[in-house]
Amino acid sequence: MLLTIMLILPFMKVSAANMDSYIDWNLDRSIFAHQYRNGSDHVTNLAMITADGKVAYCIEPGITADKGSMYNSTDDINITNLKNVDVKRLSLIGYYGYGYENHTIKEYYMATQELIWRLMGVENVWWSDSKEGGNIINIESYKEEILRLVNTYEISPKFNFKNKYIVCDEFNLEDLNNVLVGYEVTGNNSVKKDGNKITIKVKENDNNFTLRRKQNGKKAKFYYKNGYQTIGSFEYAYDYSKNYDIKQEYGKIIVNKIDKVTNSKVSSSKYASLKGAEYTLYDKKGNVIDIKKTDENGIATFNNLSKGTYVIKETKESLGYNRDISRYETYVATTRLEATIDSYEKIIENKIVIKKVLDDNKDGIMIPEKDIEFGLYYDDGTLINTYVTDKDGIIELVLPYGKYVLKQLTKKDGIDIAPDRVIEVLDAREGQYITIINHRLEEEKIEENEEVIEELPNTGKTYNISYMILILSLGIIYYYEKKII
Repeated sequence: MLLTIMLILPFMKVSAANMDSYIDWNLDRSIFAHQYRNGSDHVTNLAMITADGKVAYCIEPGITADKGSMYNSTDDINITNLKNVDVKRLSLIGYYGYGYENHTIKEYYMATQELIWRLMGVENVWWSDSKEGGNIINIESYKEEILRLVNTYEISPKFNFKNKYIVCDEFNLEDLNNVLVGYEVTGNNSVKKDGNKITIKVKENDNNFTLRRKQNGKKAKFYYKNGYQTIGSFEYAYDYSKNYDIKQEYGKIIVNKIDKVTNSKVSSSKYASLKGAEYTLYDKKGNVIDIKKTDENGIATFNNLSKGTYVIKETKESLGYNRDISRYETYVATTRLEATIDSYEKIIENKIVIKKVLDDNKDGIMIPEKDIEFGLYYDDGTLINTYVTDKDGIIELVLPYGKYVLKQLTKKDGIDIAPDRVIEVLDAREGQYITIINHRLEEEKIEENEEVIEELPNTGKTYNISYMILILSLGIIYYYEKKII
């Protein structure tokens, strides 16, 4: 094992370099730093340190630094003499200190150095223009600005996302925490950053993205040397990021076919059906996207629709209904993931005019018959309703799609019953005109009561009344003629 380690060791990358960095500083003898440590005030002039020409800071208060000399460098603070240090906060203080963006005046260096000393345990720090007495130099506003940035480093951008977004939606959101400026977008080229806002275009899948603190490829570095204090430079603090997940969804359009007469899913004819109507979906340019048929409940659903405006037409009617000629335009969006179109369907109907007449074979004319009752039945024999002819022998009906049987229920004496009549309403037309003809029954001989005549005495014969009247009349005429003579 030792041999293996010895063979690998020369090829291992170490995070420290021996005496590779030059440390120096410039004193500002007009500014004095007061460190109150261990019950006494330790006073030094402001020393603005550089490491290989970069801004650097004293990290170990009370320990001498070697001016104008070479130091070892590392990005691992544990290799130095420092232990149990809050490296993240230390790095943030140094990163947001002197040299960060517009932090270019000397007060920012003083504020940064003070915050580092306090982090490392110094009880109190203040600045003055004299070693003893003199005027206090107030740098509170600079410290507050640095700490504001430090304390918001791990505050990630916050957005008011909706639960779901429709595919192809594009929207802008503002960062409610107002920290987006310090972040960059990774992992999704459909997400763009503009100041404190992001623009997102929703794709069909994988709409996750990451916002991470802007990176510059650099790390915090620490410089150490035996017998001297550790120095730090902070061109970058540390990596920090947050993942965001955008839930994508497709829209849908539901066509809801409704019987116009019943204003419901109940068909106005037992023979008709809301099932099987064909609807075609078009995009705004008129291209066919999909074709669906209605189910038993008169529903046709178009799924997997991205954001946009759509047109729907009924291209084939269902059984017993007229085709809906309406053009329906609707849209789906994040705020309208489901759109419903109510298509009120008009059943096929015919006006039925029934004329009841009597064929009078004596006069040779058709006579309208009033007050004749008819029954209308379904073809299975179920009675629908009864109707009576008016003074003109007319019954008017409006019948929906289907097959019916018309039966004559009453008649007048001496008149026959007309045969049943089948009525079919199968297509749209202005009306059907039906004539029901009845006939007089064939005349039966009605016998009159004959009067019985008594037989004359001793004649042995019988005479009918007419013959007797004739004989009697001739006798009377003969008598008067003889008398006149």
